[in-house]
Amino acid sequence: MMKYAFKKTIEMPVRVVMAAVQLAVSLFIALLLTMNVSATEFNSVTLSEISQNKEAPIQQRVAATMELGNISDQNAIIAIGRATRDDAVELRRAAIFAVEHWQHSARWDIISPLLNDAVESVRFEAALAVVTLWPVLNEGQRQVLGEQIEAYMLALPNDDAALVQRAYLYRVRGDYEQAEIVFTVLLNRNMNNNHNFMYLEYVELLKATDRNQQAIILLEDVVQTQVTQQGVASSELYFSLGLAHYREKNSSAAIANIKLAHELNNQDAQVSYTLALLTKAQEPMAAVELLSQAYQVNPQPKYLYALCELQLQQGIDASTCLSDLRLLIPSQIVDDLMLSVK
Repeated sequence: MMKYAFKKTIEMPVRVVMAAVQLAVSLFIALLLTMNVSATEFNSVTLSEISQNKEAPIQQRVAATMELGNISDQNAIIAIGRATRDDAVELRRAAIFAVEHWQHSARWDIISPLLNDAVESVRFEAALAVVTLWPVLNEGQRQVLGEQIEAYMLALPNDDAALVQRAYLYRVRGDYEQAEIVFTVLLNRNMNNNHNFMYLEYVELLKATDRNQQAIILLEDVVQTQVTQQGVASSELYFSLGLAHYREKNSSAAIANIKLAHELNNQDAQVSYTLALLTKAQEPMAAVELLSQAYQVNPQPKYLYALCELQLQQGIDASTCLSDLRLLIPSQIVDDLMLSVK
């Protein structure tokens, strides 16, 4: 049975390619919907067939493979597994992208063979997609992954973005001392700059090393600096600050900052989702709208699951939501959800 576990990941080089492909996915799905295909067939059989059809245009195969990552059935698993062995580099990359949000063991099983891919960029993208699994990997798995991570780090330049990525890779592997050394260099040479990506990753290191109050102080300082200089601060900073307050059980400050983040960028699904979870007790109908918005922006199963759950809790007709959810996750999980709310 496929289960989903969701994670926050650093942006990878594959995103440049895949961002453009998202449009192809939308157009491709719109085309399929004009055909006489049932919802279930569209979500598994048809997409799987197109993904594996070597006569189909590569753009269609990539789009189908990526869409299969949001489905939990044997057709999807088999098709994505075969995509990792396809001759087309684009399809192997699409397979990586498709399963980035899958549960630990399933993600490792699909992606790990690509750590030995003939193409260096594919090996690196595979390594970056599974590096967050480091704490749960055995020594043999860590050795294989570690070789690719070290090779990737050696290939990085010496600019700020690359140094932040180095720090990230040290942090997720538990080497906090090396990550701190990198950030000492970064912060010293960027004292007057407002590089959001640098501060956001440093906050992750502070969180990992139980320095949450220091994270709050840092974020509040950076936010104030941006407001003073630019009139407004980044939504990402407000979101990170809200999460930091939440970890300190400062609920009102957490909600206030995450609301600011949402006001500045209502197209960030994770922000909408988090705000809904924090406010659903006080503003359930607003939370329903936020969850619906999150799923529209990024159709991950966890957003739809949360929407169905809240609709059931509020006595709202959830039949359409539950039907859609059954296409994405095992029916038993949906049945359990319905029973848990009764």
